[in-house]
Amino acid sequence: EDAVNMSFGERNKEGFKMAMKQDVEFFFGLGSVAYAVSQSLTGSVSSGKSKISFSELLQYKPKMLKRILNAKKICKKEKRELLPKDLFHLKGFMVAGTDNQCYKDDLEEMWGVRPMELFAGTEPSIIGTETWTRNGMYFFPDTCFYEFITEKDMLHNYEDPTFTPPTYLMDEVVPGEKYELVITVLKGGAFARYRVGDMYRCVGLTNQEDRTQIPRFEYIDRVPWIIDIAGFTRISENGIKSVIQLSGQPVTDWIAVKEYNEKKRPYLHLYIEVKKEALMYQAMSTDILKELLTTYFKYIDQDYRDLKKILGMDPLVVTILRCGTFHLYESRKGRKPRHMSTPYYEVAELLRLQDEIGFGNMRK
Repeated sequence: EDAVNMSFGERNKEGFKMAMKQDVEFFFGLGSVAYAVSQSLTGSVSSGKSKISFSELLQYKPKMLKRILNAKKICKKEKRELLPKDLFHLKGFMVAGTDNQCYKDDLEEMWGVRPMELFAGTEPSIIGTETWTRNGMYFFPDTCFYEFITEKDMLHNYEDPTFTPPTYLMDEVVPGEKYELVITVLKGGAFARYRVGDMYRCVGLTNQEDRTQIPRFEYIDRVPWIIDIAGFTRISENGIKSVIQLSGQPVTDWIAVKEYNEKKRPYLHLYIEVKKEALMYQAMSTDILKELLTTYFKYIDQDYRDLKKILGMDPLVVTILRCGTFHLYESRKGRKPRHMSTPYYEVAELLRLQDEIGFGNMRK
């Protein structure tokens, strides 16, 4: 009842107070949210924002008071910020959702325990988990019946909807291959041979550490035509088209790519070309165009709004390409690049062609 009426930040502060008094043994959440909460917790202690009154000290368990004093002493000696691992010794640490690979290393550094990943979704429920070795997830055999579509066949089907991709069973998967998952729910529900839109890579068929002879998988991402940022928002081609239309900007063509910054954090990169008569946009600050598009992304997508509000993320990067770049690409390749599943080598080709156009203008 209390949490419902609190903001994300207020819940963090109250949860932190409870943790400091009573200790924490288990931590579970989206990888991106776990990271945001951990940063908030670290910042509160290190900055001295969490001042404790004498009456509050009486509510603390003796072991927590001792732990706090020891932690501050160690951090002062090592000249570093206080981390969650200095205060809490987790017995269980689990993360779910997308982009967990971007946060696992940092979370392990903060908590001293590498989080164990599981996967769950609205349609399949909880379908798999890593073990203590944290080396790939095993699918639960009694939750769903699983089929797999290879990445090659998935992309073929995307380009040609008349093509029916073959599916492979659990004993037919190949290590190293990426697959789109197809589920049939065994415990009720209407999902039969349903394409969830999640991609997995088979990382092995056996594991000596676990003493298993069962295929293991790691979660890769959503299918290429859905861009998921930190498990919060799922951006589709229609969604981007709506944003561009609502913004009223003179955009003639675009592609959208999920990329990662130097800290391995995901973001949405829009490569945009505008009309010839709007050449002034080439010199216009991309920040202005980014602000306009961000406003409409927040308008059509509540989850996108929460990325900034909850995680402090600004996930949009905009690059304005020179006029004629997409036309030149089409004349060379005989087709336009896909809006949403553009391979990185095609993005590189677009940038190269843009430079080629620039050199041509300089010669003129």
